[in-house]
Amino acid sequence: MTTSAERSSQVEASDTIEAIEECYRLGWSDGLPVVPPADYKVREMLEYVGMTGEEELLSFDMRRRVLTSENVAANAVMAGCLPEYFPVLVTTLRALEEEKNYVNMAASSTSSPAMLMVINGPIRDQIGVNYKDGIFGPGFRANACLGRAVRLSFMNGFDARPGILDRGTLGNPSKYTLCIAENEEDSPWEALHVSRGFQPEDSCVTVAVAYNPITINNAYGNTGESILASIVDALKSAALVWRFPSQWVLVFGPEHAITLQHDGWTRPDIQGYIMEHASRPLADLIRLGIAQGPEKPGDDQLLRRCSRDPEDIWILMGGGTGGRNSAIIDTTGYKIRTRKIDIPGG
Repeated sequence: MTTSAERSSQVEASDTIEAIEECYRLGWSDGLPVVPPADYKVREMLEYVGMTGEEELLSFDMRRRVLTSENVAANAVMAGCLPEYFPVLVTTLRALEEEKNYVNMAASSTSSPAMLMVINGPIRDQIGVNYKDGIFGPGFRANACLGRAVRLSFMNGFDARPGILDRGTLGNPSKYTLCIAENEEDSPWEALHVSRGFQPEDSCVTVAVAYNPITINNAYGNTGESILASIVDALKSAALVWRFPSQWVLVFGPEHAITLQHDGWTRPDIQGYIMEHASRPLADLIRLGIAQGPEKPGDDQLLRRCSRDPEDIWILMGGGTGGRNSAIIDTTGYKIRTRKIDIPGG
């Protein structure tokens, strides 16, 4: 396997603009300009977490390749990360390593999945990860650069490029970045990482192989059940029911969360409602070409539910006020992982 012993090519350029252009010529970019990975910047990343550059963070057996801490540090620099971001990135890749069968899917699937990162705990504010207005959009360095660093690591480390290893039929804009944090302070429910067994003071990252967030615009429903019914309706669409059963991340906007809280909906209540109501008969799926046929007698009575277990529906709050929106993210069947981030100095 390729390791960090095979060091990245070093490029000398007369000025910064030429160095950026050289990165383009070498094929190191995701299409956007990258920060030239100067050796001293890579060392800063590694020194921040006390790594040598030789540590193996993620392997891809099918390609006989390994991402070392040096490889990842170089891609983090190119993505625009600060050294303070590097512990999150290291933890994210180690979480992906736990689900080896999905590393290939994340890199090469025709359905074009992205890597979702949800950050919890004090590190959110320490490094400036956005969890309010425009949570899925541009404008915040940590959100943009962390997700981008994961994708660049896959592209440059595993050659996961469109038309080469990445066989995505249509692609996916979330492949540039899909990194958010949870608004724990304003949420009516305990924080996501706490619901997974961690302590409130722990900084954690939750990782999934996922697709684009789908906005649910329930502007006029004034009950919690109305909001959940609109989410169920979207989950039952042909586009999403293809994933049945799967794991799901639901990001409730503040206005929807307030309504649900007012009506007394707990996290288990929400999970149970969606589990019960988000289903479709197998016969429907066969007719839509989502399940393999031919249709047999009784298929119209066989229900396919969105998840195998209510705990497969992950609930958090984020986004800005002023609009009654929430979002659905489907996660391909990948087993969502939450890991504590090892932060230097505690």
